[in-house]
Amino acid sequence: MRITGYAILLVLFLFLASGRFRSSGSYTTDPVLLLLGTGLLLLSAALAQLVQKRIVRADGRIMLYWVCAGLLLSVQLTGGSESVFYSAYLLFLMWASLPSNGGSATELGLVIGFIEAFSLLNASIWTGGESLISRLIPLLLPALKALLVPFLFGLASDWLTEREFYSGDPAYSREKNNRGKEGKDSPTVVSGPSYPLIQIIHKNSRADSTCLFIGSDDGFYRLAEHVASDKIVISRFMLPAKHRLARIAENSRETVIIRADSKEERSELAPYRFPGAEDEGSLWIVLCPLRGETTLEGFLLQDFSGDKPSDSIISDLENLSEILQGTCSRETFPVGDEFSWMVKLVTACNENSLDKAVQGMAGILSELIPDSTISIADVDSRLGRTRVWVSRGPLARWRGGKIFDSSEGLAGWILKNRVPCSRSRIRSGGKNVHAFTLESGMHDRAGSCMGVPVIREKEVIALIMAEHEDDNAFKQYHEGILLTVAGMFSMREELAGLRQRFRNISGRDTLTALPGITLLDRHLHHMAKEVQTYGWYVGLIVADIDGFGTMNRTLGYSEADRLLMDAAARFRNCFSEDVFIARTGPDSFAACIPKAGKAVMEAMSQRAVDVLSFKYSGKMSGSFVSVSASIGSVYTHVNKKVLLLTGEAEKAVSDARVAGPGNCVVRKIGFSGSEKS
Repeated sequence: MRITGYAILLVLFLFLASGRFRSSGSYTTDPVLLLLGTGLLLLSAALAQLVQKRIVRADGRIMLYWVCAGLLLSVQLTGGSESVFYSAYLLFLMWASLPSNGGSATELGLVIGFIEAFSLLNASIWTGGESLISRLIPLLLPALKALLVPFLFGLASDWLTEREFYSGDPAYSREKNNRGKEGKDSPTVVSGPSYPLIQIIHKNSRADSTCLFIGSDDGFYRLAEHVASDKIVISRFMLPAKHRLARIAENSRETVIIRADSKEERSELAPYRFPGAEDEGSLWIVLCPLRGETTLEGFLLQDFSGDKPSDSIISDLENLSEILQGTCSRETFPVGDEFSWMVKLVTACNENSLDKAVQGMAGILSELIPDSTISIADVDSRLGRTRVWVSRGPLARWRGGKIFDSSEGLAGWILKNRVPCSRSRIRSGGKNVHAFTLESGMHDRAGSCMGVPVIREKEVIALIMAEHEDDNAFKQYHEGILLTVAGMFSMREELAGLRQRFRNISGRDTLTALPGITLLDRHLHHMAKEVQTYGWYVGLIVADIDGFGTMNRTLGYSEADRLLMDAAARFRNCFSEDVFIARTGPDSFAACIPKAGKAVMEAMSQRAVDVLSFKYSGKMSGSFVSVSASIGSVYTHVNKKVLLLTGEAEKAVSDARVAGPGNCVVRKIGFSGSEKS
């Protein structure tokens, strides 16, 4: 629709420039054309007023072009550059340069100048019997004048506007660079340059601060914009709906002037100011409510220290509030989104498990980009596979849990180039580009897709994809949201890896590489929850090598360490992979066995005795020693007794050692205590 509108405007401009309504000779006033041109000029002025008051809800640039078209037609009807209405061009260019309109007077001035120059040439070059060059040369200077006058005037209007409103404002440079990059559906974020009139009013009134509060659906009023000296106003302050200022604004339709004398009153009426900021003397607050059709959309206020503000200052603030009345709305400023979704993302990243964090991120993205399908995929670059970790949305049942080739689709392009990418109109033509694969059938409903990589240590570890059934469904700010989530995802995954690595390093034995007593204790806590949930038995076997001190003196420390490594390997191989093995002391090892009853514990204990009974030959000393171990085993189905298994197993080891080397004792711990099996 937008392309069609621009095409119509272009055809209209060329039609106006055809010279149909003017000639190279002296212009003769036609009352009918003059009346028609006057009507078009008034209609254009009315349309400009509707745009200024935000009554017409349409793309600002398109509306400016239509106003420009009406002006061109009215001036062409009344004589072109010789028209009495030609000065309306200059007034229009000054109006277009106002920041609230978002137009470029330079751009429109160039359009007007081109139309006038082309119209002059086209209407005059075909008259007379002389050669084309002879007719063209005298017309070049008037055509250049017709081109440059509105163009230079528009350029000067833009320059003066920028100098007047934004001089020395670094935020404007960032806003200017980003202007035009986001679509009309992107959320509006109020910044300093959005309402330069606030800066002008603040400067003229010499107030301490000028603040614009906009209401949100969650009951807060956000400080959308403020002008004040440093360290006076708290940026992005949120004012509760039940606060005194908010209640005053709710119950008032006219300007309210409030005076606060004490420190407590100043703190209550101006919570948006930093504590201790000019606490001496009286504080005057002038509050103007901004009301929509049915509800209060926000309020504008100024505060003054010392004397009461004059009537002219109050009148200026009221005039500004009338200007802002139609431009500030809860739809224009989605204040809840800007803060709440960031809080939700941080909360999701703080989940204990990475899986819960990923699920939370996908859910938040589904809220931020409605009617879209959000998929977070895990990338295995070694095997060249992309596995969809979680998927939410209308197309989720074709995504969740699927494994795709990492070289295909939009995902493959992102993996190869490591940059975000989006595609629209993917159902049109013969070169369909889909999210995860090129095969047709399961993706026919998707009209556009967008994805960003999750990068850690210069490698793509995951993908965040968004798909929608409509074409051109994603804007630039959607990509920014996905990049934000990707960055938080990368940090969360890296933090999880660092935590696990630290646990492994800090909790493992450096000699045998087995987990230590700390990790065993953590595992027992986990098993206690399993016992509480499922009610099964869990057992712990502790093996203590007999006479290890004597072996240490006989073999030497190096050989004794090798003996321990050999014993640890034998003990490890004695059990299956689901058994947790740990080193609990200088010469003792432990095995936590899930789902182990009396028969299993007795069999595994005897097997441990047999495995740890062997002859060891010192490679350096040439000495032979006989190795045996005393085994203590305990098991229970009471979750509160699981954490006592280590101590009870140590007692069982002591009893086994009393019976002689190479013996084992197996005990059951019930509700009343331990009992011998």
